[in-house]
Amino acid sequence: MRILEDQEFKAKIIQKIAEREFNVREGVHCSDLLYCLNKQVLRRLCPKPSTENQVLLFSLGWSTQRWITGKDEDEETIVKDGIQVTRDCLNNGFPWELKATFQSSGKPIEENDSWVAQIKAQCYVQGVTTAYLSRLEIMGNWKSIFGKKEEKGLPENQKPTLHAFRLEFTQTELEDNWIWLVSRAELFKDLLKRKGDDTTELLFPPPLALPIGHEWECGFCEYKQECQGV
Repeated sequence: MRILEDQEFKAKIIQKIAEREFNVREGVHCSDLLYCLNKQVLRRLCPKPSTENQVLLFSLGWSTQRWITGKDEDEETIVKDGIQVTRDCLNNGFPWELKATFQSSGKPIEENDSWVAQIKAQCYVQGVTTAYLSRLEIMGNWKSIFGKKEEKGLPENQKPTLHAFRLEFTQTELEDNWIWLVSRAELFKDLLKRKGDDTTELLFPPPLALPIGHEWECGFCEYKQECQGV
């Protein structure tokens, strides 16, 4: 028997996924506003081919959401104040956001501030103050990899794991979050209008482009070089 790695076949698989799922966005989506505005604008105006890693990471989230919910499509998008908000699913009329992540199952949900802002937006446009979140932790609590020798085989340290949460907000929390998103949307639309011979010269400085506490984004950004010197 001969077993040969077929790079051409793999490339076709990756390409088919990218062509099916990676479409050019129009308008303002809630997810455009949760992270660096410069990056989201550059993805529109100076798009780069999706990397194999990006396609596969997206596929993990897409496929596990479909498997867990049993639904092939997201809920219908709601547009409010020009912002498009798409809910993954509904649970008894309440938004249900699904995440697949490599982060530890021990990480507090509050530290994922962009997730929380996204869920608040879903509640706001849905007209409710409660939402659900399921987090599929692909690596569990990581102790099966980096734990002590006697910990690695314990059932509670295996992977993957799943946690489910109910998030309850006050109406004031939802309104304050929406005001912030609307202000971000105005900045985002302003950036989109700044087309020129050198788009990168028209970007916002990091303190304006990034949400508070999101300086870490720059270290992982595919447009880091374009933003240098802004």
